[in-house]
Amino acid sequence: MKPKVNKWLDLLDRAGWTAVQASAGALIAWQATDQVGWQAALWFIGGASLVAVAKVVVGQNTGTDDTGALIGTPVIEPEVKD
Repeated sequence: MKPKVNKWLDLLDRAGWTAVQASAGALIAWQATDQVGWQAALWFIGGASLVAVAKVVVGQNTGTDDTGALIGTPVIEPEVKD
């Protein structure tokens, strides 16, 4: 049985975590140096988030299934049958 994937929740999960990671990186760079201003940090977060959204949309619309995997093979392994 093929799993059913909610594409909106998949997009939110994948791109959302990328936004969280980009925010953490921008915050660290902003605090660690005086070379990164808050506007540059926002551009960094927004850019990374947009790339993540594009990656998820491309992944969801390509491949052999609807799991969003871009590696050319399903990421969900089939059940082992005894």
